[in-house]
Amino acid sequence: AAIAGPLTGDLAREALARVAINLTVLILLSYSGMSIAKVQRRTRDAAIRLSTLDSLTELYNRAFLFNAVEREIQRSRRFKRGFCLLMMDLDGLKSVNDRYGHFHGDVVLRAVAQIIREGSRSVDMAARYGGDEFVALLPETEPSGAYVVAEKIRQGVAELVIDAAGQQVTTSLSIGVVSYPEDGETADELMVAADEAMLLVLLISGLPV
Repeated sequence: AAIAGPLTGDLAREALARVAINLTVLILLSYSGMSIAKVQRRTRDAAIRLSTLDSLTELYNRAFLFNAVEREIQRSRRFKRGFCLLMMDLDGLKSVNDRYGHFHGDVVLRAVAQIIREGSRSVDMAARYGGDEFVALLPETEPSGAYVVAEKIRQGVAELVIDAAGQQVTTSLSIGVVSYPEDGETADELMVAADEAMLLVLLISGLPV
């Protein structure tokens, strides 16, 4: 209009129609772009969850755990601050699976995972190590503090009661505690030491290894 001057009659109607079409196209393109961005975000978030979380318990998985331990080792070396690991074994899961079925075994695993999550601090990181074993990474924690966290988790699991086919199922958790760098200076050394500490707890308690 500024170049050609005022538009009247058919020219005005044609110009308005073009403007309306262009605005509609822009609105549709904007909406499509937002929808595609949302789908991409959901896809990315789902991929991240699959690569970092255990699908059953929604704790972190074994691969993410080792990466987190490696990062914590590097951070501890830089700032000269130690950390602790808890290796936890769920006692009697096989008997639950054999007697009540794997569905109820999975219910127990999820319930125990929730207790571990609630018993950990916001800075801690809990993972399912595999099967009926869990690991918690406790940054900047002395062994005395780690024992407090371990006992809180152990007591929570000891108080857990699961209904399975009309029967009340209880379980317990054996926990080994190790610290960096006293019990190991690499992720593998710490995991071996934590596993040995947990096995010692099992032997002392008389539970099957």
